[in-house]
Amino acid sequence: MPFVARRLFRGYNKVANMNPQSPFNGQLLGEASVCYSGGLDSTWVAYQVASRGKRVHLHTLDHGHGYLFNRWSRKTSRSLASSVGQDLVTHAFLDTKDLFKDVALANILGDINKYGESFGCCLGCTMAMVTKIVIYNLEHQVAYIMMGSSVGGQYAVMSMPVIIQLQREFCARFGLIYSAPLIEDQVVKAVERRDLSHAGVSTGARFLDKHSFGNQGYCLLSLQHLPDVLLNMHPNYDPAAVERFFLDKLPLCEAYIQQHFSRAGASLEEAVARMRKITGVEQEART
Repeated sequence: MPFVARRLFRGYNKVANMNPQSPFNGQLLGEASVCYSGGLDSTWVAYQVASRGKRVHLHTLDHGHGYLFNRWSRKTSRSLASSVGQDLVTHAFLDTKDLFKDVALANILGDINKYGESFGCCLGCTMAMVTKIVIYNLEHQVAYIMMGSSVGGQYAVMSMPVIIQLQREFCARFGLIYSAPLIEDQVVKAVERRDLSHAGVSTGARFLDKHSFGNQGYCLLSLQHLPDVLLNMHPNYDPAAVERFFLDKLPLCEAYIQQHFSRAGASLEEAVARMRKITGVEQEART
């Protein structure tokens, strides 16, 4: 299977070209799930969905290995619901422990050696979260999975152009639309703060310009990124290695979805067919 990394990783300003049909440029096709930390980025994305009259489903992960204070996200979700209407916001904590262990932790040292870098925990965590939300969306007929990847943060492994594209392809297999709206529309932090402030939605205490405190959790496994938080010393992951990790671990995610529907006595194919009627999304062919 050929790599797409070289084709995609041509600079941050090219990211929007991967999905010219930004979900906020027209009428949303349905409800949306948001990977929700409670922070500025994911709250802005959630607000944009709900302010257009579509229910937004907020998923705050719990990977079981030191995600501290993730319950703080409740504060912001309640503030959001007060602004847009209680009936438009649902919030739950997403248990990803089992799949996160299989994808990211089962061979963590071997993965560092194989891929040459220590991005496996963060990327494996994201893959587990998106996989669980695929199941949720298919069962609840929710059209979108949205990630709060931010402009200027594309060095983060889950926000790299190659991963955004691969997640789009993965979700398209199930008739779902994967989107990183902030990047697709090139929305900067100042605009996020302005929009949420005007709407009366809490954004926590501002910390070092791009971060906030009191509204989102902190993952102990991501302390390797502390130099980025404090000193703006960004990682520089190899896109080809990142892609290899994703594609190598993807069968675990696909099998997890199939096993879930099998255990539930439900048809995955029928669920996907129902979703395609909502979104019109067909599986994308790799080139």
